[in-house]
Amino acid sequence: MAHPTPVPTAGSRMFEPPRTAVATVCLSGPLGAKLEAVAAAGFDGYELFEPDLVASVLSPAEVARRSADLGLTIDLYQPFRDLDSAEPERFHASMRRLERKFDVMDQLGCDLVLVCSSPLPTASRDDAQLVDQLGAAAELAAARGKRIAYEALAWGTHVGRYRHAYELVARVDHPALGTCLDSFHVLSTGDDPDGIAAIPAEKFFFLQLADAPRLSMDVLQWSRHHRRFPGQGTFDLTRFARAVVASGYAGPWSLEVFNDVFREADTARTAREAQRSLRYLFDQVETQCDAAGPAPLDDIVSVRLAAGPAMAPALADLLHGLGFTLRAAQSGSGLQLYRHGPVAIVVDPTVGTVYTAPGVPAELPAVAQIGIRSSDPAAWLARSDALDISAVTVPIPLSGTGGGSAAAGVVAPAADGAGHEGYSVLRVDVTGATSVDLRHPDTAEAWERAFDLVPRESGGDAGVFIGVDHIGLAVPADSWDGVILLLRSMFAMSAHEGTDVPDAVGMLHTQALTRPTDTGGELRIVPAMIPGQAAGSGPLRRRGGVTHVAFGSADILAAADRLAAAGLHPLPVPDNYYDDVTARFDLPAARIDQLRSRSLLYDADESGGEFLHMFTHTVGSDLFFEVVQRIGGYDGYGDVNSAVRVGAQVAGFEVAPAVE
Repeated sequence: MAHPTPVPTAGSRMFEPPRTAVATVCLSGPLGAKLEAVAAAGFDGYELFEPDLVASVLSPAEVARRSADLGLTIDLYQPFRDLDSAEPERFHASMRRLERKFDVMDQLGCDLVLVCSSPLPTASRDDAQLVDQLGAAAELAAARGKRIAYEALAWGTHVGRYRHAYELVARVDHPALGTCLDSFHVLSTGDDPDGIAAIPAEKFFFLQLADAPRLSMDVLQWSRHHRRFPGQGTFDLTRFARAVVASGYAGPWSLEVFNDVFREADTARTAREAQRSLRYLFDQVETQCDAAGPAPLDDIVSVRLAAGPAMAPALADLLHGLGFTLRAAQSGSGLQLYRHGPVAIVVDPTVGTVYTAPGVPAELPAVAQIGIRSSDPAAWLARSDALDISAVTVPIPLSGTGGGSAAAGVVAPAADGAGHEGYSVLRVDVTGATSVDLRHPDTAEAWERAFDLVPRESGGDAGVFIGVDHIGLAVPADSWDGVILLLRSMFAMSAHEGTDVPDAVGMLHTQALTRPTDTGGELRIVPAMIPGQAAGSGPLRRRGGVTHVAFGSADILAAADRLAAAGLHPLPVPDNYYDDVTARFDLPAARIDQLRSRSLLYDADESGGEFLHMFTHTVGSDLFFEVVQRIGGYDGYGDVNSAVRVGAQVAGFEVAPAVE
């Protein structure tokens, strides 16, 4: 019988973070470089993937010495394939091969080998025969001072479920034979992970973890190419992990992720993201944190746009057309502050280039900073430290000349721990081009006073927008998984299923991330994956906007009329679109006319929720603005209309006027 460990409850400290490990197959480069990256990232040990050893110039004994010097243990040698067989001669050959692997493990100083269920046509389909064969392998392992962790591959010929694998292990009942649980093999098949809690800890030899997006494809190809680290996919790993804790399993929590991108990416960066993903998972298990997250977070209150001198005038014209007024500027930096009701837009007309990754410039204008209010930025600073996420505190100057504010109440200490007088914001780097600034509500006045030049056009205190509904960010493909993990782990955002949208210039993959705010709203960020460099264009050039800021409206019909009266030309929508809307939705003709006359697009969900939105032309080739209204609990983004929007933006790319 298992003796389940009590499942941790909210706020408890019952779950102590276990030892961590990562499979060398997760990383790029030669074996020596992988080991150095694993140690630098803070792992306790690793799984040695046999092909990495076979291809290495290091002998097994040298690998053992290098590991010891780095403070790493070799927790698992893997994989040993196709042990079982319906053909006796094949099985005996496998046993000879297993003994040779034990010789290698002797030199490595590793006592645990992973044995996978066989996917071959010659695999045994007789449980009694499997028990005999696994028993013989366990006897051999015990004689050599080794142990076997038996794992059910999701595509195994006869054994493809973890319960079946454990039943065989239990029938053998040998101290040298236990089971290995892999979250991918359990969750990809839709198996119920709760049964893991009933596996006795003494028979639970090893744990492998992987996340993944939901894909409709062959499970073998899904496993070999599309695994992710925890927090980068959509599997319910928290439920899986709770069952592991309840089983009493006391071994390392190890990552086994087969991913084509990871095996080409920077080794050190991937290892750090792997360690961060485990810390994120431990946090989910320990606190059972809900979508509200570990610390207070409020609405988006400002957006900073890097424009550059070439794009700043066109951006200013478009903001005026949207009802924003220029309220102030900074003498030192040239930053310009625009306001419309509760929304502040800061334009940087001086920046020349921003980067989404080293050497990968973003198209300008670009979203450079997202300002979010939080009553406890210091808690977020501590969280960034725990997750090894780049974050710094930045003082808010008293004026554009850079003096410190004299207001009482330090929001967060300086990055060097020395502290400083006045207010500061916590700046978290997200994509390289974009950061998130967390500001205490008390800093609002000091933040605006930092803009010391005062053109102060009239207006801007009231408007048609009720806030920022969501922000769309362009993310290069090779940074995608890291950005998703950062947003989920740092800000406790929930990931929705990704969406692939074909449009006039290609295929765009997006994934919405959300979390409730302290004021009862919803924080929404929607990354969009940008493929590699297209022929004859810049790295992120797509000629159809990706980066955008969507403003919420309580009455988009009235908003559209007010903006039109102010001279805004929204993105024109072809008549064909409204013919299609008429066919898809049972809307009165008068409603269709309201949409058509204002260039509004429409969507509705199965529960009756509605979504109305309108777009501007792009500034440059990428940035645009959107105005949206959500009705009846609609929580999507009108993705069905994206192809229409991109087609219109591309068609009017060369001539599109923004305002009269």
